[in-house]
Amino acid sequence: MKSTNILLPEKIAFIAYNIRVYESVQKFGRLITSGKITNCTDVSRVAELLSESLAFYDAEMISELMNTMLQHTNNNAINRVTAGEVRNIMDQLKAVGVSIP
Repeated sequence: MKSTNILLPEKIAFIAYNIRVYESVQKFGRLITSGKITNCTDVSRVAELLSESLAFYDAEMISELMNTMLQHTNNNAINRVTAGEVRNIMDQLKAVGVSIP
């Protein structure tokens, strides 16, 4: 009999939310360090730059970032996130049309 791990809705939401946070931080960081976003850049230009930017997705790295964050929080519902769970959620997000390369 094949065992399937069913994730709690709280864990699914936590992983999906943090995938998108990771993406935003990565995009903003790259644009700021490259000098494309400065304190003089208007909001519409920032939005345009973000929409044109690509993010690098690595399930292992994202899961380790989440686990580090979980070590420093008092989260009773989620103790640890695996790279497989992150990959699963990324696949689900892609399946519903969320842009993740």
